Amino acid sequence: MASLSMDCSPSFCVPGLWNPFIIFCSLGLAAMPEKRPFERLPADVSPINYSLCLKPDLLDFTFEGKLEAAAQVRQATNQIVMNCADIDIITASYAPEGDEEIHATGFNYQNEDEKVTLSFPSTLQTGTGTLKIDFVGELNDKMKGFYRSKYTTPSGEVRYAAVTQFEATDARRAFPCWDEPAIKATFDISLVVPKDRVALS
Repeated sequence: MASLSMDCSPSFCVPGLWNPFIIFCSLGLAAMPEKRPFERLPADVSPINYSLCLKPDLLDFTFEGKLEAAAQVRQATNQIVMNCADIDIITASYAPEGDEEIHATGFNYQNEDEKVTLSFPSTLQTGTGTLKIDFVGELNDKMKGFYRSKYTTPSGEVRYAAVTQFEATDARRAFPCWDEPAIKATFDISLVVPKDRVALS
């Protein structure tokens, strides 16, 4: 707003104009939308172990991912809410231990909150099971999540590497997950890479 860059030194404060200026600013600020309060993920489903496979494409700057998460359903529900940002889910299913697989029928993305809700046609009962998700994403240039980094070889060739940055809350940009510090789980991660590349952990 131009009015916020005005000279407010004493020489500019003309009697009779200053009070209306204050009222104008106050009204303007009052009309600004309030930031939505932060909401933690529901506690009805939580992870035990993530088995994650990522396949980066360093030509198209995209990647494919497969997630198999051992999970605990603590309270019966027909949906699972996870953190997810800049990820497109292709398929998702949940298989209760010793029972048939239940395929998700909808993915509701809440982009502002960086969340996704997986909806299931029947209730997931309490107990353990396996959540499977196939997804795709972009190897971004923002140094967040799973991103691309440019480098030059000794011969002068320009190449790209796929790099991860999961702290503090950017794991959700690499795969759908429960991306909150209080929600703990173990990880098994594998990468599918070209033969002429090296994968380091």
